[in-house]
Amino acid sequence: MTRRITRREFLVVSGATVATGLAAACGAGESEGPADAAPAEAPAADEAAMPMGKYREAPELSEMVQAGLLPPVDERLPADPWVLPVLREIGKYGGEMSSIVADPTANLFEISNARGAAAAGRSYDLGSIIPIAVESFSVNDDSTELSVSLRAGQKWSDGTPFTTEHVSFWYEDILLNEELTPVVNKKLAPGGETLKLEVEDDFNFKLVFAVPYPVIIDILPSLSLWSPKQYLSQWHASYNEDADAKANEENFDAWYEAFQYHADEGETQQDADLPVLGPWVFEKQDTQGNTTYTRNPYYWAVDAEGNQLPYVDRLQKLVVENREVLTAKILAGEGTHHSWFLSLADFPLYKQNEEAANFTARLHPDLRASEMGMAFNYTHTDPVLRKLFNDVKWRQALSHALDRNEINELRFAGRGVPRNPIMHPGPLFWQEGLDQMYTAYDVDLANSLLDEVGLAWDSDNKFRLRPDGEPLALTMEVDAGRADLSETGNLIKSYWAAVGVNINVKGQDQQFYMQRMRANEHDIGVWAIGGASEPYSRQNEPIRYRPPWHWSSTPLGGPLWRQWLDTDGAEGMEPPDIIKELWETTVQWQAETFGTDRYKELGLKMLQINAENVWLIGTVGLVPRASIIRNTVRNAPDSDNILSIEYGMWTHYQQEQWWIDA
Repeated sequence: MTRRITRREFLVVSGATVATGLAAACGAGESEGPADAAPAEAPAADEAAMPMGKYREAPELSEMVQAGLLPPVDERLPADPWVLPVLREIGKYGGEMSSIVADPTANLFEISNARGAAAAGRSYDLGSIIPIAVESFSVNDDSTELSVSLRAGQKWSDGTPFTTEHVSFWYEDILLNEELTPVVNKKLAPGGETLKLEVEDDFNFKLVFAVPYPVIIDILPSLSLWSPKQYLSQWHASYNEDADAKANEENFDAWYEAFQYHADEGETQQDADLPVLGPWVFEKQDTQGNTTYTRNPYYWAVDAEGNQLPYVDRLQKLVVENREVLTAKILAGEGTHHSWFLSLADFPLYKQNEEAANFTARLHPDLRASEMGMAFNYTHTDPVLRKLFNDVKWRQALSHALDRNEINELRFAGRGVPRNPIMHPGPLFWQEGLDQMYTAYDVDLANSLLDEVGLAWDSDNKFRLRPDGEPLALTMEVDAGRADLSETGNLIKSYWAAVGVNINVKGQDQQFYMQRMRANEHDIGVWAIGGASEPYSRQNEPIRYRPPWHWSSTPLGGPLWRQWLDTDGAEGMEPPDIIKELWETTVQWQAETFGTDRYKELGLKMLQINAENVWLIGTVGLVPRASIIRNTVRNAPDSDNILSIEYGMWTHYQQEQWWIDA
């Protein structure tokens, strides 16, 4: 029997969840609390819905209503809007929030994650998965069906009613259209079969799976199961017989290229007319990449006193030339909140400038497995390097050659844990010591292992030679815009030089570097190793425990292995049996119901295989994350709140309720 979550349950249960979460968060530690909580289907707010006719709105929207440019707020909101519980205080309207990035194409979590409207999210304490852009959802007893109810009267940012018509458009005309979706995301094809959509009426639909799929609840916070048909259909060949001609007029070769351009609501969005459901909508972007987002007049959430959210008028993504300029502007007090591009090594500097710049620098618990990790390209085009990288003794040697304690002191103020990038100590299947395998700093052991691999020294006894007698010289490319990667990379260069391995550390533009990895042209894939936690691995996929040890768009190691696995051997390069076993283990783990004995057995096996084979080498992890928040910003999280990519950084901290106390 399917148990549907009612709106009343949404209001009662979620209010208790959030109230409890705020209290619990005050004592949260790095490895306790929400990271280990089982996913829940409960929603979020203990407030009765506001009576119609009593909603209030931002002054700028009231002016538009008076000018006849907008309907009254009561008509713009659904009959039963999402009522958010008070965080700390009821806010005031006005002002803007802003943050700074040194790469216009990079994801600026401070701004980007404030704009989303997924089917679900997490409660403020991060412990429960709750409905967000939908009114309710439920899973049947055997986890083969997800039932979803939309809010009656909810609207897109252009005022169009939001109904299952937009769900059908996403499913039939985007997901199932091979020109727009050549390969269906595995999240949407459990058991290898694309999920089925069953529409019941304007506000209710089901997703039906070929196999039991309990992890769908974990995945919902990353899913938007709809698209604005009322706008995008004009570029779709199924709705416009002249779609190709229209695309040609816009300098695109085909209709689907124009469609993708206009559907883009990410960092590269250009179309200011695209309707969205989130609290802020794209307004404009200049030639430097500086981007402005303005409030959505149809946003379907209110606070406990009936004030339509968000409080803040605008978001600003500010782009600068490089990290040095970024740091200077932050220290001068520019921007309202920062974290993603901050460095713990600069935390004393942040504290020194608090009073002058009118901000507060904090440290938050973080679950990131390693601040910097690396994988060799196991499908390298050079057969000599490919064979070398696939020798586990090579990987063990270079792991033992790292002085992680020194990295910890020099780059992370001694606050992290020297480790390899295995999950934080918290999951039900955690085993002590998994993250410490091959991490002891031992130059003699590293040299001995490299000798066993067959890497002789050159005539000067300075660097080693490849097995074919050629000089061994590798390039470590890093994202030049990311904090700590280049600096830590140069420390690694010195450690590996001590055992005869010569590398060149080369900073790259992020997009160019990602393209090189996807083209299988790199030697060593380097990234900050977030996404290794239990909740992230279930919500997305266990990206740190199987090829390419990151997303396929950023393949750190063995991109051709992943192609082979994704295409059932039709493309790419066949991996060794241990990789096939690992892949199957991760697939089974993610499909298993949370908390069962089988779930724990598979989770431990997944971690053990990775720890023993050290395909992904880490440095220092579980480092507190620095944040800077201007003192005029209210309702923002404090130092007890986890701030981690594992939970989408600021995503679940209700930025629509932040306000500026000018």
